[in-house]
Amino acid sequence: MTVTFPHMGTLHIVLKALLTTLGVRVAPPPPTSKATLEIGARYSPETACLPFKTTLGNFIQALEAGADTILTCGGEGPCRLGYYSAIQQDILRDLGYKFAMLAIEPNPASVWRNLERLSPGGWRRLWPALRLAGAKLGALDAIDRAACRARPLAREATAVDAVRLRAMAAVDAAGRPAAAAEAVAPLLAALAALPAGNGPAPLRIGLVGEIYVMLESFVNGELIRRLGQMGVEVCPTMLLGDYVRTHILKAPAARRSSAAVLAAAVPYLGHYVGGHGIKSIGHTAVMARSGFDGVIHVFPFTCMPEVIAKNILPGVSEQEGIPVLSLAFDEQTGAAGMVTRLEAFVDLLRYRRKKQEPAVATQKK
Repeated sequence: MTVTFPHMGTLHIVLKALLTTLGVRVAPPPPTSKATLEIGARYSPETACLPFKTTLGNFIQALEAGADTILTCGGEGPCRLGYYSAIQQDILRDLGYKFAMLAIEPNPASVWRNLERLSPGGWRRLWPALRLAGAKLGALDAIDRAACRARPLAREATAVDAVRLRAMAAVDAAGRPAAAAEAVAPLLAALAALPAGNGPAPLRIGLVGEIYVMLESFVNGELIRRLGQMGVEVCPTMLLGDYVRTHILKAPAARRSSAAVLAAAVPYLGHYVGGHGIKSIGHTAVMARSGFDGVIHVFPFTCMPEVIAKNILPGVSEQEGIPVLSLAFDEQTGAAGMVTRLEAFVDLLRYRRKKQEPAVATQKK
């Protein structure tokens, strides 16, 4: 058995650690690229959303490389994610591939059941693998947050990216939970040692929207990195660990934080619409009240929950007093057009901040 899985941010490092510790052979697909998207789009329904097409491309590339088992996610509610595994399985079988597919639903019982199918052995076998994967998950999220803070402050943002990649490689190579956690401290020291730039104080922009587009850098056109180079501290509202703690582990602290976000959304959207649509609304309101300069909303073209959010966000923007930019992504999205919109939005926020500064100074007097 050789198991593969889709790319989504740093997910491949976490799943590789989990499965190899269980003694399962893994074959992660190549990093998502233009070729991946072209392959997936060729065999997908035209109106399928971008995550469907890119993950299908991931699976085809991995199956061609020798994988015979696909580990993927299920879903619940109105979002079409719940249909992905069944439709992708039919497409791949029609193309002549022979494989098994396991779809993990967002609950602990489904995680346990599917991992037991891959590597029977009970809790004693599973617990060390989960500990290592959890430690790597926490370390990778800490690395990404630190890099987001450091990019707009560094003289050369590309130096931050180089340090981040070294830290991620150290986490990937770690064989013990403690070693994974220890990879974070050298990263922070290396970031602190980078020469500082002399530009204006960084803007703070919150990133909301659909989790796959938010986390998969190829799909979002390296949006977080590009904004960092423009002098912006980007604050993603959901990293991989946030999703696991909230939707799978249902950790009390994560659930309380999620409840506060949902409560902030209620004046604008009072019920669940699937995916992260209602959270895009709630996070925008919370960040407006927390002093953020702006919000960028990212989502796949045709994503129903986020299209609903997109149509509500102008009202949230006006009521809460925070600029919002919505960006839809599909296989036709070009980097040049996206960068132009980002530059214009950043210029708007800088002008807005400069205009507000005299008023703030007057109030202090």
